[in-house]
Amino acid sequence: MNITRKDVILFAAQLIPLVGILFLLTDMVGMLFVSDDYTVRVWFRWKVILFLTAFTICFLIGSNVLRWPVRQLGYIGYPIYLLIMALCGVFTTPHDLLGYKIGLSIAPFMAQILKWYGKGWLRKYLRMVTRFTGGPIVCKKGMALLGGTLAITALIVAGGYNMRGICHFHLRQYVIENIPITAKLIEKPNRNPDKKDRRDPYRNYPQIFHDLNDTQLVAAQANGTPHTLTIEELEVGKYGLLRVETNKLYKVDPLIHSAPYLVPKAKQFLDDLGEAFQDSLYNRGYDRRHRFIVTSVYRTKDHIKRLRRSGNVNASENSCHQYGTTVDITYVRFDKPEEYRANDPKLLQLLMQTVYDMHKAGRCYVKYERKQSCLHITVR
Repeated sequence: MNITRKDVILFAAQLIPLVGILFLLTDMVGMLFVSDDYTVRVWFRWKVILFLTAFTICFLIGSNVLRWPVRQLGYIGYPIYLLIMALCGVFTTPHDLLGYKIGLSIAPFMAQILKWYGKGWLRKYLRMVTRFTGGPIVCKKGMALLGGTLAITALIVAGGYNMRGICHFHLRQYVIENIPITAKLIEKPNRNPDKKDRRDPYRNYPQIFHDLNDTQLVAAQANGTPHTLTIEELEVGKYGLLRVETNKLYKVDPLIHSAPYLVPKAKQFLDDLGEAFQDSLYNRGYDRRHRFIVTSVYRTKDHIKRLRRSGNVNASENSCHQYGTTVDITYVRFDKPEEYRANDPKLLQLLMQTVYDMHKAGRCYVKYERKQSCLHITVR
């Protein structure tokens, strides 16, 4: 079959708008589940664009070349599409990116609807513009109508993006807030309004928190489990491992690539860190109900394999997370109360100062991870 220049132009004329519309819809659905304090990384959006482009090329080739009834065989490709998504790591993305998973899952249906009705809608719109102008579209009236349509479309898109996080609160309430509180904290007033905030000394934390994996690995092997456990062994509490759950001191993210278990020494350290963090808040007049967020705990071999497949370069095969002595704490997100809320820069400063005090006291090793936006902490 000879492919002419006209065929290439027509194919590109369908491909570019369709990919753009599918990405815009996927991104808008994705942002509904993204909280205000979570940043969707640029590389992930490029991953979505490349995935949608590859899918759209296959979709257009199939829908333009195949004829009925052979074309109907294309519908059995949806399970294959979902399987490819799973193999590409789309379903193993963080909890906050649930909307993108939904958007990518329904992309074939959106593409089919646009394929069926897109040309008809465009023709009706152009006929309406022609009737409005009483002649050619390229005139003052036509340009004004086209400009108005683009402005309305831009406002609708902007309004969609302003709905960011609208589904996030209820989702996190369902997943996290119902976890029973196990850690005990002496009841104290949440806030001391008599104490004023003070500025902590400036420190270069990326340079201070530079304990390499080899250093942390020695401490992990000395204090942790003798070998990597399975999920079944973790659940029965082998080697005295304790379950780590959301409580008054800190919050635990929904864990995809790890399990919430630590050795008693590491669990005690995490509780002490949470209480010290809240004491720092109280001593500066802030509410004790602020909590830092734990994003990763114990990793089995299966967790590490899936994490490496998802593209995380820090997922070492000889990870400290395999011994139950190590946690990751994000420094870009915090759990905050409804009132007397501290801003993120202040919470970041207090978290770094608290971890610095523990590090200086010789209780832990810390690695400041830029790409993962977290502190990688191993108990000593």
